[in-house]
Amino acid sequence: QLFAIFAFATCGGYSGELRLSVDCANKSESDFNIDIAFAYPFRLHQVNFDVPTCEGKRRETLSLIGDFSSSAEFFVTIAVFAFLYSLAATVVYIFFQNKYRENNRGPLI
Repeated sequence: QLFAIFAFATCGGYSGELRLSVDCANKSESDFNIDIAFAYPFRLHQVNFDVPTCEGKRRETLSLIGDFSSSAEFFVTIAVFAFLYSLAATVVYIFFQNKYRENNRGPLI
């Protein structure tokens, strides 16, 4: 139960940051501090950022590559189900122990 709580809390609340720098031949056009923030559910193709083109004062909008949302959402869903199952099993074992021992079908299920 504790593992399930930590699993979906860690993934569901995760956020990160990527730092890039663009080094142009003309150092005045370089940008050394491009911060890109991303978070759960990791749809990186939707994260846009501006970078200099090194050919004047123009900036170009780019995006990260990848969509890892299905894997992350699946992981969180399984963790939530594991938490709910372990919570229900704990309640059954504690509060319904007499009925649990009388009938053999509960443990088999």
